[in-house]
Amino acid sequence: MTSAEIQTTGITQTSDVLSDLVPIHAASVSLRDMDSASPAKTPVTRYSGAPAGQSSRRAWLASIAGVGAVVAAAARPVAAAPPTSSIGDPDPSGVITKLVQRITFGATPYELGLARSIGYDAYLDHQLSPDLIVDTACEARVAGLVNLQKIYAEIYQIGMSSIVNELIESTLLRAIYSRRQLQERVVEFWTDHFNIGVEKENCSWLKVIDDRDVIRTNCMGMFSDLLAGSATSPGMLVYLDNHISISSSPNLNYARELMELHTIGVDGGYTENDVVNVARCFTGWQLYPNSHGFPLAGSFRYNSSQHDNGAKVVLGNIIPAGGGIQDGLTVLAILADHPSTAKFIATKFCKRFLDYNPSSALVNTVAAKFTATGGNIRETLRTVFAAAHVQAAEPKFKRPFHHFVSAARAANAEVVSTSSFRTQLRVAGHLTFYWTAPDGYPDNLDFWSGLVLPRWNFGALLLNNSFSGITTDAAAYFAGLNTADAMADRINANMFGGEMPPAERNRIRNYLLPNAPSATRQREAIGLAIGCPAFQWY
Repeated sequence: MTSAEIQTTGITQTSDVLSDLVPIHAASVSLRDMDSASPAKTPVTRYSGAPAGQSSRRAWLASIAGVGAVVAAAARPVAAAPPTSSIGDPDPSGVITKLVQRITFGATPYELGLARSIGYDAYLDHQLSPDLIVDTACEARVAGLVNLQKIYAEIYQIGMSSIVNELIESTLLRAIYSRRQLQERVVEFWTDHFNIGVEKENCSWLKVIDDRDVIRTNCMGMFSDLLAGSATSPGMLVYLDNHISISSSPNLNYARELMELHTIGVDGGYTENDVVNVARCFTGWQLYPNSHGFPLAGSFRYNSSQHDNGAKVVLGNIIPAGGGIQDGLTVLAILADHPSTAKFIATKFCKRFLDYNPSSALVNTVAAKFTATGGNIRETLRTVFAAAHVQAAEPKFKRPFHHFVSAARAANAEVVSTSSFRTQLRVAGHLTFYWTAPDGYPDNLDFWSGLVLPRWNFGALLLNNSFSGITTDAAAYFAGLNTADAMADRINANMFGGEMPPAERNRIRNYLLPNAPSATRQREAIGLAIGCPAFQWY
């Protein structure tokens, strides 16, 4: 067999090995400056032309007391029990490896061992309860990124690229090393869902606050809290131009994306008049400018003098005149409770974690759980990852971030700096937080499947220790082994959970021959495994 020639600059020749391994187919809410008392909450009245059915409002604001004010959702009526899946009830023990691959950024011996020792349901429950997972080793790795814990008025003094790089470094380190793997995957999901591109105005600094206080704080909680956190996030207000939306000139950008991308979806039943009226409801939702200095600069501000206090109709609901900030809160309540929102979020969950083309039965099952639990993200994900759903899930192609992180996890890489990692992600078109459109990085096969060379190069560079700040140790990886078969089996067990296709496993074994493989062959074998077809999918 002709060997693949792997240089420090990447794979320069794709001979027998690699040519056959080509992939076949990517909050806390701060409500300040209440310069007029909040009006009494009045019930939402159904518009006479609206579809039949009772509409209710929850009390969204439990307290308004500066940073950390909590938006509380009252109990909703419990819907009928979710429909029973038609997939069948598999033996969960038979799909544990697949579960680990779905809810992590790549299986590791630790995660596989834990899942197999405690069983499917217990491991899923474990990952659904990130606050109970001891993660001190990962926290120690990100502890030095102290700027990420500061308020905007402090971090605005730091250079734009420096603060964004710290945020990306924290994101990468958590994805690679955190024991709270499902939380990291869900953070990635919501980061795309509520996308804020960091290249617009002062979003580089504001995204730090959004990531910490909105996305990470609420990623596994109630959707209503996450939605409210995003709506009052200064980063989102700037990104979608709501900070300049005033009564005399409402800006429609946030209103449109709030419905199309954040809640009910483009087919959710809203009209252009709804967009206009939603925009009116959010006039005056702004942030304190930098000129206000410490500590107010960059925090949420409701400016009552710039709010349109006229009556409005949104999705058939009459919002009476004089509502003030409550107008926007009412809109958020209407959207969070809307059946189209349940379907939209359920569809996106199923597409991200299970299948590019989920069946309507699967989506309806997940949407029913979302509705029955009042938008409880954790419980909705529990339904998504039911053993029957995971068993039936089709393979998904790893987006570059997922692929590179899973490679680092599989190779047991030691990462002390992510500068080279960022460069590789930029080359692959998937540098975190740099998607400029409000829809977030794509999650479809067609968009990512053509980027083969960056994947090959990443594995080669990683195992040749060509990345500044990242090292791997093939000798430690294969400790105690001296045959090609034993080394191929370890790659299979550690990287694929024992499910590496035999043909691919045998090609790696053949590449390692003759026995007592050289150190170079050992490094290259791991790199080749990272580039093989099976490793591109999960």
